[in-house]
This record gives sequence, C-alpha cells and structure tokens, in this order.
Amino acid sequence: MIPIFRPTQDEAELELIRDCFETHWVGLGPKTKQLEIAFAEYIGSRHAVALNSCTAALHLALDALGISRGDEVAVSSITFASTAHAVLYRDAVPILVDVDPVTLQMDPRDLSRKISNRTKAVIPVHYGGHPCDMDEILALSRAADLFVVEDAANCTGAEYRGKKIGSLDSDFTCFSFEANADDQSAR
Repeated sequence: MIPIFRPTQDEAELELIRDCFETHWVGLGPKTKQLEIAFAEYIGSRHAVALNSCTAALHLALDALGISRGDEVAVSSITFASTAHAVLYRDAVPILVDVDPVTLQMDPRDLSRKISNRTKAVIPVHYGGHPCDMDEILALSRAADLFVVEDAANCTGAEYRGKKIGSLDSDFTCFSFEANADDQSAR
C-alpha cells in the first residue's frame, strides 16, 4: 500500500481531545463553536456550521434550499458517491455532468446542455484540490435561476481567482476534514 494521507497529531491535539472528554463535551460544544468561528474567518464567510461529514452538509444544504422529489440536481460525473447520494436523500434526481478531460472539473458546456426546466440546483465538485470554473458555472446557474452548492470536500483551503473556496457567490459550500489512511499500519 502507498499511503496517500496519514493523519498526525501531537501532544497539543491530544490535550484538546482530552479536554473534551474531561468536560463531557464529546459532541457539540464549545470546541465546535470555536471551530465554526475560526473556519468561517479562515475562508472569509459569515457563517460555518460543523457537521459530521461533507455528505451530511450536502444533504442539509439541499434540504435548506427546498430540493425535493423529482427535482433535478446537476452533479459532476467524477466525484465520491456521496455527492449523488445527497441528492437521492431528498428524492431528487442527480443529473451527471461530464468533466473537462484536462482539468477533471465540471464542464460548463455540458452543464449548459443538461439544464432543464426540472433542474433546481448544481453541485460543482472541486475535485483533487483544484477549483472548478466557478465564474462560468455561477453565470450559467444564475441565468437559469439555479441554486449552487459547492462540494469542496477535496478543496479545503484552496483559492479561486484569489478568493478562498467557501467565499464565492454560491448558496452553500460543503467541506470535509476527513483524512484517509490508505495503509493498514495507520488503522
């Protein structure tokens, strides 16, 4: 196995975890609030809400936008299954949009072909740490009166045209802090 990601923690992180257990705040609590405030500041957003996963964030965003049975949501054809699953959780229909063969990001030309009168939202996926062409995707989406929910699970900390992902003109941006360990020794 070739390790791709291996989480690391030193004594400072372990002390913070210990503090959560000693104060009995192992779920939502003061540390979660601190994270939300610090992360919103970091990305240049007014708000951040911590959830257990990017999947839950995508689901919540679609719910908040009123996506429901029969609505179509355009999603990138290259993504983790959870992007489409979040659409299915709302009984909506994921519409796969091709990616640009060079960037592997949602192809705005194919997106424009896939928008129908049933399309309610677009979920561009910033795949592999590289942002999508958000100028074009936002322009197409706004012209068609569609919501935009960025799937930035692979793009925490990245910038698009000098602005942090999460501070663009999308309705929601969903992140992940998961570190995947790909070798047995890290499990």
